[in-house]
Amino acid sequence: MVADELIFFFLFLFLLMLFFFFLFILFFFFIYIYIFLFLFLLYLLMLFLYLILSFIVFDIVLDIVCLIY
Repeated sequence: MVADELIFFFLFLFLLMLFFFFLFILFFFFIYIYIFLFLFLLYLLMLFLYLILSFIVFDIVLDIVCLIY
């Protein structure tokens, strides 16, 4: 009787440990996904700003060149 209860108790502890281990892995997995998405959106924002600013600078330089000539 006591041996069966001990076996079930340790089995329960083992399953609880597995559950928290997978919860831990999923938690960090989703954190890394959100960090990656944040960095990707930051990269897209920087690319967009770079394109806009480079176009503006190119336009200004073109105006100056056209004024000179």
